[in-house]
Amino acid sequence: MASIEDAIRQSTDALNRGDVERFLSFHTNDVVIHFPGRSPLAGDHRGQEAARKLIQGQTQAGGTTEIHDILSSGEHAVLLGLVRFTPPGGQPIEDRQVIVLHHREGKFSEVWIYPENQYGLDEMIAQAPR
Repeated sequence: MASIEDAIRQSTDALNRGDVERFLSFHTNDVVIHFPGRSPLAGDHRGQEAARKLIQGQTQAGGTTEIHDILSSGEHAVLLGLVRFTPPGGQPIEDRQVIVLHHREGKFSEVWIYPENQYGLDEMIAQAPR
């Protein structure tokens, strides 16, 4: 079993390549992703299918994550990163984010996303084609 830090790095790499299935393989079947803000994506996304839809939206928006640091202890880890979105036909946006992950048995079971530029992220999501 990979360390939690290795799992974060591998899942982030998969996400950056657009490999949603590989990314989701690091998450439990009952994963909950808490997505903040007022956009149509805001709220709690429960289970693999809901997570898949959320993550596919990020890959369609040209999202990539650059990891600055990972902190972990016990059942939690924190990723400090820079997320870049380059949506087709839209304005690029960069956002520093803190992502808190709860893990059990080597997989992420709950994820909290804390963007620095919540308003910019909400605006980009609102303008994205559906």
